[in-house]
Amino acid sequence: MSDFDTLRSELRGLDGDLYLCHLFAPAPARDAVLTLYHFYADIGRIPSLVSDPMVGAIRLQWWRDLLSALEAGETRGTPIGEALLEVAQQGQVSLSDFLPLIDGRDAALEQGGRNLEELEAEAKLVGPAWLKLACQMIGAEAQAKLLQTAGTGFELMRLVPADGAAVAARAHELLTTACAGFNQLPRAQRKALLPVFLPIGLARRQAKHFPQGKSLLRYQISIMKMAFLGRL
Repeated sequence: MSDFDTLRSELRGLDGDLYLCHLFAPAPARDAVLTLYHFYADIGRIPSLVSDPMVGAIRLQWWRDLLSALEAGETRGTPIGEALLEVAQQGQVSLSDFLPLIDGRDAALEQGGRNLEELEAEAKLVGPAWLKLACQMIGAEAQAKLLQTAGTGFELMRLVPADGAAVAARAHELLTTACAGFNQLPRAQRKALLPVFLPIGLARRQAKHFPQGKSLLRYQISIMKMAFLGRL
């Protein structure tokens, strides 16, 4: 089994939505997008897995140290390390571009609940950086404003607490604006960007129906419909 096959198997359990969406990435860039999504999902769950902020900080530092080691060509024998090094060597992205996905999680380690403004501040650090990386990997460009709105809305929806109706409403507002902006793009640009904007369209649907969720099959159908129509 290759390192990418290992990551693909793990991503299915880490984040089913991103696993489904990565399958629509262009074949030459699919492994790179897979690596990004795995990196994002694995780090994103750290705050919820630890009860001690210090333990979380140590885990985040491990990822920073891994990126530093990769700069010297050392993968530490991990599938994600091997995959990241291979992706970086392709030249589409640099390893330093992944740092915001780590640094943006520091605030989430703080004890106690956070308000909408604090959650949106974290979302602004992580989401747009994640989406910009995905665009670079498939060789497509999007305006900074669209990346900011779409990325922030997507990440904010990922941060919604169980009782966070107001947070979900704000995420839906951002995602609706982003989807409208995407749908107004020229057809050729939409086609190029669609593979990495599918998670944005899916997140908008999830925000709209919060706190009720739909079945995995319904979300799969939504992804297929967006991919077929070329619109979010």
